[in-house]
Amino acid sequence: MKKILTNIEEIITGTALCVMTVLTVMNVFCRLFLSRSFTWADEITYIGYAYVIFVGASSLYKRFGHSAIDLVVKMFPEKFQAVCAVFSTTVLTLTNALCFALSCGYCVSSWTRKTQLLKIPYSVESFALVLGFGLMLVHSVMFLKNVILKKDYYHQIPIYQYIYNVDALQDQIDASMEHQREKAAEGGEG
Repeated sequence: MKKILTNIEEIITGTALCVMTVLTVMNVFCRLFLSRSFTWADEITYIGYAYVIFVGASSLYKRFGHSAIDLVVKMFPEKFQAVCAVFSTTVLTLTNALCFALSCGYCVSSWTRKTQLLKIPYSVESFALVLGFGLMLVHSVMFLKNVILKKDYYHQIPIYQYIYNVDALQDQIDASMEHQREKAAEGGEG
């Protein structure tokens, strides 16, 4: 159960992506071969797209997959690196809190608008913003806790127990270079 809760964003995003794919393929097939289209499928696809974008962004944020420029910060003294890490993580936490508050207001205000065919309130679609930014806020708080308590300035410690460790870029480059050396050595022997 903990593993499911830890990876809830991936489950939601994957489900929304599957629904989008099935409905899009079904609609294309019906247009080409049956000369009929289901316009309601577009509405559900738009809702799924919102969940893929915002909840998927939270999933990427949780694994610290968004790009960051650590090259300049690594040239600073260690104490200044700590200050930079605390400052940037605090700014991200405050930004996510603001986005969460604004998305809650947008979700509430969009309750009265409904889609054309299925009459689904637009707040179902805009709840993707609330969910995405809410989860990013939770992750930001956990990042801030790790930065302050565990001195995890480069976000190398997973914020949840069941998140896999992502190799650093340098580890991936080293592994690729080693693989290329092995292939070159095999080619030289033959």
